[in-house]
Amino acid sequence: MNNAKAFGFHAIAFDFDGTLVDTLHLHYEAYRQVFDSMGLSLSEEQFYSNIGGKATEAIPLFLAGRGAPLTVDEIHQRKKTVIAGLFLDAPLHVLPAANFLPLLAGRLPLALVSSGSRPGIEQLLGRLGWFDYFKVIVTGEDTPLSKPSPLPYLHAAKKLGIDPTRIAAFEDTSAGIASAKSAGMSVFDVSGNASTLWQL
Repeated sequence: MNNAKAFGFHAIAFDFDGTLVDTLHLHYEAYRQVFDSMGLSLSEEQFYSNIGGKATEAIPLFLAGRGAPLTVDEIHQRKKTVIAGLFLDAPLHVLPAANFLPLLAGRLPLALVSSGSRPGIEQLLGRLGWFDYFKVIVTGEDTPLSKPSPLPYLHAAKKLGIDPTRIAAFEDTSAGIASAKSAGMSVFDVSGNASTLWQL
């Protein structure tokens, strides 16, 4: 979009879940089923108050010191199996920020920057027909640290070949906003819980 370059933006980066599409309730259901199979409970409050980073960072927070018959990696693998089944035909709630994708695609390079696992992200992108929108896709497997570390957004900027100060990011969580800001990007907060634009 010409207006984007007028503001100094040479690329746009989007978070995925909570920004473009809302599937967090499906992730919760997948974890709830896995925890139930281990004889453990997982409340919505435990889940939603501890998400934002990689699964391997979140799962110990979900456990909250409780012993489990599976390792963190095993829990994650089982969850990925369950979520893949849910992603096949569960209704997907596409969010308003997704309306920018067809408007910006072809005018500016777009990046997807998510802490989610690549198989799940790619499954949903295929189902939604969004693969062609993104020049770069960064997932939780691509950097040693996830949001709020700046590494995911810095990795996206490097793959785009564009200075991060010339990239605008769309985010919905405090961890995501902190990640993009610390990478040097301008950030549009689509959560409605803060001012619309954060800029360094």
